[in-house]
Amino acid sequence: MMQKVEKKGFSLLELMIVSGLALMLLGFAWKFYFSGRDAMTHTVSQSQVQADTRIFLDQLEVEMGSCYSFHEIDPENKKFSFYSFTFARMPLDEVLYKSDGTPRKNNSESDARIKVVKYEYSWADKKVTKKRTPGWLKFLRKPMEFSEGDDSQFIDSYKKMEKVVLRDIVDFEFKGYKQTPDATAESGFKTLPVTPDKAEEAAFITLRLHTFKDESPRRRDEELDIVTKFYSQTRLAEVANPYFFCTTDNQGKF
Repeated sequence: MMQKVEKKGFSLLELMIVSGLALMLLGFAWKFYFSGRDAMTHTVSQSQVQADTRIFLDQLEVEMGSCYSFHEIDPENKKFSFYSFTFARMPLDEVLYKSDGTPRKNNSESDARIKVVKYEYSWADKKVTKKRTPGWLKFLRKPMEFSEGDDSQFIDSYKKMEKVVLRDIVDFEFKGYKQTPDATAESGFKTLPVTPDKAEEAAFITLRLHTFKDESPRRRDEELDIVTKFYSQTRLAEVANPYFFCTTDNQGKF
């Protein structure tokens, strides 16, 4: 006589428990996946912000290093500009003398000029805009006079250009300072802030860049705050060696 085998399946309660555990495991896996993806996205985006800022600061440092004179330092209106030497500097005899050998005037009517690039930086709507204009600077006039030059006379890195170089900048703060010899100071120099009408006296500026990107309520914000100084090597040389022939002297004392 054959024995009857009873078949037994899962009860409804068991199925509900298994389904609940499976959903919990899937939920945790889902959360870990998206948390990791968001963290990676944030890290990549933050790295891009840092890279863009570093490129901007490196370029500004190079431009400022060859700065001959500041043209404008206007913290209230969030803009500053300066004149920088180019690689194609004019021979000094062309700066100081006319073609017939006659010395050029060193007063307000002087036609002595040097080849420069004018850099202008401004901030508006959380964007920093850079404008580059090559030209000629009549450096002995008071105030100095700049006229735009022919692009064909300049290499590509000095040609006329205007573009946005930084975005999501919530604070763009800067201030200009001048340095004068002072035997009583420990450093040998006295540092004082310059007013907007005396921008040409500045030897360096301090600049604060505060980047802030409000991604979304569910994602971490991206933020970067940097403060640094940018020096004019020409101005520093004049401060360290007053009235020595180390630069094209805008005082006319060659």
